[in-house]
Amino acid sequence: MTTDSSGIRLGYIWLQPGYTKLNGWTLLFACLTGIPFLVVINFVQPYILSEMLGVPQEQQGSISGYLAILHEIIVLVLVSPLGALSDRIGRRRLLGAGYMLTAVGLMCYPFATSTLGLSLIRCIYALGATAIVVTYSAALADFPLEKSRGKLVAAAAVLNGTGILLLTYVGGNLPAWLTAAGYGPIAAGRLAMALVGAACVVSGIIVMIGLRGNDRGSANPDKQPFLRLLGQGFGAARNPRIAVSYAAAFAARGDVVVIGTYVSLWGTQAAMAQGMTAAEGLAKATIVFAMIQTAALIVSPVIGILNDRINRVTALVIGMGLAAVGYFMFGMQDTPYGNSSMAIAFVLGIGQVSAILAGATLMGQEADPKITGATLGVWSFCGAIGTMIGSLGGGLLYDFWRPGAPFLLMGAANLLVMAAALYVRIKYPQQEALVMSRDDLLASEEA
Repeated sequence: MTTDSSGIRLGYIWLQPGYTKLNGWTLLFACLTGIPFLVVINFVQPYILSEMLGVPQEQQGSISGYLAILHEIIVLVLVSPLGALSDRIGRRRLLGAGYMLTAVGLMCYPFATSTLGLSLIRCIYALGATAIVVTYSAALADFPLEKSRGKLVAAAAVLNGTGILLLTYVGGNLPAWLTAAGYGPIAAGRLAMALVGAACVVSGIIVMIGLRGNDRGSANPDKQPFLRLLGQGFGAARNPRIAVSYAAAFAARGDVVVIGTYVSLWGTQAAMAQGMTAAEGLAKATIVFAMIQTAALIVSPVIGILNDRINRVTALVIGMGLAAVGYFMFGMQDTPYGNSSMAIAFVLGIGQVSAILAGATLMGQEADPKITGATLGVWSFCGAIGTMIGSLGGGLLYDFWRPGAPFLLMGAANLLVMAAALYVRIKYPQQEALVMSRDDLLASEEA
């Protein structure tokens, strides 16, 4: 790795001056591990509901939705304050704490003896998840030079996808493997989640050590009062590109949770209807989920390069359009195991990652460096609202209409955001960021 006057080079990605080789590689490790630990719990949840709590299948969609709503209420309450807090104390400590709390939630989840118990444990897990999402998003905005922003976001997506693919494959198959080794269903579920939680602890320790030396938040000499940072995060939406990025987060975060929750639930129940056990059904659902993530892995580098070469609002229009197509196709199926299901899952994976990358890249371009954490906190806040609507609405529609309904709902959301992005692209056609002064942001607070 070499340096020049414009920053530090990590492979084909240029980082801001001041970051070390260890910092850069640690961020990439966080990309591989952070978000995957936030996906696996929803994927394994159908096994816990069926085998460990005995919840009837006709109630599992609604219960999954309610648990996701509880999770997102905590995110809504904490995401903006934690974003502003990360601007004050730095990313490293908050990210490390997030890993540890997430690990506690993962390890305790299968020990619940009722849905109330699941809810209480989910609160702990949600606190850790919020800390990870906020600080991870802020770090992705902090690290790259502008010319490499899309490439870093794409690299992060590839590593996210790899981590999700590996962790859901292992987590989705562990109960079946342990059952085959002689463990009972409950013991197999508990041991599987304990192993996943232990991996989360180790990952958190690695991140805490590797990010030492240049913590963007704590190194920023221009610290502002907490409430002012929080107000500026909301006030940043006066920039229409940030506003449409907030809308993109609304759809894209909901997309991630809907896929993680309802691909697993639908796939597990469809397999059980064919005579399989819950462990075997979860393992089969993993195949569909793996196809979605494989598509994301394949196209992420191409999308990242494209996002750096075209207007980033144009990229958002394209990404949201592709996502809408993928969700509508997947939701209109009668079963996730039809003749064309794997091809449709591949299309869904392309659409999902296109929307996520485009929204994150545009947000990184437009966010004011002085309030990055606060802006990313509000961005995550909007994502939490989308997740709540997608989870609760999707869960109820799953039980009372059809299993593909959550995907149809998110397809409609992506289509609406595409229309909003198209409007912003036409009205503000310039390539460069729309600059707002601090006076503008202060004025937005006072307003």
